Amino acid sequence: MQGKHLLSGLVAATLAVGMTPSVNAAPAATTPAANASSAYNQPPKEILDVMRAPSPPTPSLSPTRDKLMLVTMEEYPTIAKVATPYMRLAGVRVEPGNHSQHDTPGGYGIPPCVSAIDLVQVADGKQIKVKLPAGACPRRPAWSADGQRFAFENITNEAVELWVGDAKTGAIRQIKGVRLNQMFGDQLQWMPDQKTLLVKLVSAQKAPPPAAAGSDGPGIQESLGATGQSSTYENRDTLRNRQDEALFTYYGTSQLALVDAASGKITPVGKPGLYEELDVAPDGRHAVVSEIRPPFSYVTTFDRFPKQIDLWDLSQRGAGGANPVVRQIAALPLADRVPNRGVPVGPRNFSWRPTEAATLVWAEALDGGNPNVQALDRDKLMMLKAPFKADPVEITAPSSATPA
Repeated sequence: MQGKHLLSGLVAATLAVGMTPSVNAAPAATTPAANASSAYNQPPKEILDVMRAPSPPTPSLSPTRDKLMLVTMEEYPTIAKVATPYMRLAGVRVEPGNHSQHDTPGGYGIPPCVSAIDLVQVADGKQIKVKLPAGACPRRPAWSADGQRFAFENITNEAVELWVGDAKTGAIRQIKGVRLNQMFGDQLQWMPDQKTLLVKLVSAQKAPPPAAAGSDGPGIQESLGATGQSSTYENRDTLRNRQDEALFTYYGTSQLALVDAASGKITPVGKPGLYEELDVAPDGRHAVVSEIRPPFSYVTTFDRFPKQIDLWDLSQRGAGGANPVVRQIAALPLADRVPNRGVPVGPRNFSWRPTEAATLVWAEALDGGNPNVQALDRDKLMMLKAPFKADPVEITAPSSATPA
């Protein structure tokens, strides 16, 4: 019986820790008077000390294998962070104040902040502590391929900032004028020259569209009578009406830009759009750009919305504000009837051959994307080489085996 009371006390204390206003705040006194004036009950100091003890750092070896980055994460977000207002827009939970994602890509909890970064020289073990800005909430840093620099996002109440660090000295600095848009991911990546970053910037738009319930008419959904399977989603996270569509477009619109890590110079590329995935070729000039296009669906999330897949020439920047499109790869329709464990039809899974300057490879389903259909081959692999004038060629031989 005594063991049962002890276990109940520990469970209650642990739950109380998860409700503390701040994981960095000093433990509140446990006197009745203090508890009466506090919104949250605090467990004993001994339990708080255990729960708040920093986790072991996660090592990240530089691509050149001569430096080691030790990244320490905060285990528990503050109550203020958990309670930050956010919008549910087609599978993305975005904080309107700074355009940051309120949840992780898998939808599990609040993204953790980095509490400490230490750089270690592999040769002699010399360690340098990176001095993070006061009150910072950095994300995990990303090494440049030459191991000379690292970059990370810092979340503030007003913006998602871009910071760049020197791997030799540990000195970091903010790139002024950069407000990253985290809504669809891929908002920050090193270019092959290791001196430039390709980023998604918050588009310079006016204020968000005001709510005008009912003024634009009823919400209308149409059923075409077709049958098929589709994944299920949390209904509260899908779009519901035209106002949600307007908010989705407003918060999702980004301006692509190249940022010089040394000088901080920002060079816009193309025009603003709902850009999702970005993949740069080894030549540092060409990129596959996936752009979300209307009409939007009210029953599925943004990753199944119609998309335009284009090849861009980043060196052209886009004359007259136009997108520097070299070639259109595909216009993908709404994929709201993808079977369970199936894939959408059309080109998908784009990647560049790492051994060539600009050779694009992708897959296309041969079975309609349905794993329940018998087929000799499930996919074919296609290849397209620069200068992207010829037709893509298939690089997989047809199978002569029994249908799977």
